Amino acid sequence: MRLAIEHLTEYRYDGAPNTSIQYVRLTPRADAVQRVLSWKVEAPGRLTPWTDGFGNAVHTVVQDADHHHLPILASGEVETFETHGVLPHVPGGLPPEAFLRATPRTQPDAGVRDLAARLAHDDLLSGLHALTSGIHALVAYDQDQTHVATTAAETLVKGAGVCQDQAHLFIACCLAWGVPARYVSGYLLVPAGDGRHLATHAWAEAFVPGLGWVSFDPSNCQSATEAYVRLAVAFDYEGAAPVRGLRQGGGAEDMRVAVRVKDMAEPERGGEAQ
Repeated sequence: MRLAIEHLTEYRYDGAPNTSIQYVRLTPRADAVQRVLSWKVEAPGRLTPWTDGFGNAVHTVVQDADHHHLPILASGEVETFETHGVLPHVPGGLPPEAFLRATPRTQPDAGVRDLAARLAHDDLLSGLHALTSGIHALVAYDQDQTHVATTAAETLVKGAGVCQDQAHLFIACCLAWGVPARYVSGYLLVPAGDGRHLATHAWAEAFVPGLGWVSFDPSNCQSATEAYVRLAVAFDYEGAAPVRGLRQGGGAEDMRVAVRVKDMAEPERGGEAQ
């Protein structure tokens, strides 16, 4: 599948920050499930590309003059391949065992460990699919119940959250099993008429010996298909967030995100998220 993507993030400030620094992880990874045909990241100020410890492509965007408005635009085309969610492990970089590390967001507590124990299966792959279905059933999609720092344990208690919360809970259960798991940020092309907004998406990958990294999306109760585009991987949201930054001055802030994803073989579809 060939996908054309346009992702605009706009910050507007009541005042005028004299300095702002943004870390932008909006460049698709090049791997066995996708090929980047063209891509560019545009923003005012200085853009410095680099690669982080997870192998993610990052741009640092620095503005050191007064500004009321900061637009960051990422756009290009990506070719994706149907692998039924399997991404073979490639030697080099961080070993799978590195993703046995819990973070404050993915630390399993007694409740998470109990959920993991109830959904465990003798066959790991079957257990991972059962975990995906279980979280999909237990955690209703509700964007008003959580925030970026919500933990997996809190999500389980609330029984509500968004894709990143469901991914964190999936990872926490894997860690309770002793299975390496990581957070993935990216895009998902939603079928026409689905009714959901198109925006950045998040899911998880678990390491299965003999297969490699296998994706699981509790939000949609499925593994990744060719409709998914991978941007960044990390231990949790904090390391894979599309845009994170800080500024000096500027007063109150308003952020708008607009995403357009087009299957090159079909009419354009898109959506916005605040």
